[in-house]
Amino acid sequence: MNVLVTGGAGSGKSAYAEGLACSLSTQRRYLATMSAEGAEAQARIERHRRQRAKGNFETVECAGTLPTGDYAGVVLLDDLGNLVAQALFAPDGSMADEQEVLARLDAEVGRLFLHADHVVVVGNETGAEGRSPYEGTQVWVRLVGSLACRIAARADAVVEVVAGIPYPIKGAIA
Repeated sequence: MNVLVTGGAGSGKSAYAEGLACSLSTQRRYLATMSAEGAEAQARIERHRRQRAKGNFETVECAGTLPTGDYAGVVLLDDLGNLVAQALFAPDGSMADEQEVLARLDAEVGRLFLHADHVVVVGNETGAEGRSPYEGTQVWVRLVGSLACRIAARADAVVEVVAGIPYPIKGAIA
C-alpha cells in the first residue's frame, strides 16, 4: 500500500503517518529529510526522534535525494517540503531548475513505490496562506504542490490530517 498523508504545519500528520507505518509492517525505514538548522528545527527533529523511537524505525537521513534499492517492509518519507527545499536551494542561496527538481524527485518517489512493500509519504499543504513576495518561496510552493499531486495520483490512498484527525480523501486504509 502506498499512501500520501498531507496536512498543514503542526496538524499531526507525522504522528498519524508513523502510526500508519507501524500498522503496515514490523520492518520500518524512516527517511528523515529535515536538516537541523537552528534551535527550532533541532527541537522538531528531537521530538520526531522520540516519537518514532517507539516504532523501532531504521532512520536514514536524506539530504535532497532519496536512497535506492529494494526494501521488504514499510518506508516512511517525512516530509516533502524539506526534501524539495534541500533539492531546490543550494547552500549559496542559488536555486536549481524547478522542472529538473520536480522530475528527479518524482522519479525517486516512484522508485520507492516500486521497490518497497509499502510507502507512506508525508506531504505539506502549501499555498493556502496566499502568495509570497519571495520568488524562492513561490517556486518551493509550486514544487511541493506539484510533487504531491503526482504522488497522490499514484498512491493507493490519500489522507489529510486536520487538528490530529485523519480524513480519507482517496482509497481506503487497510
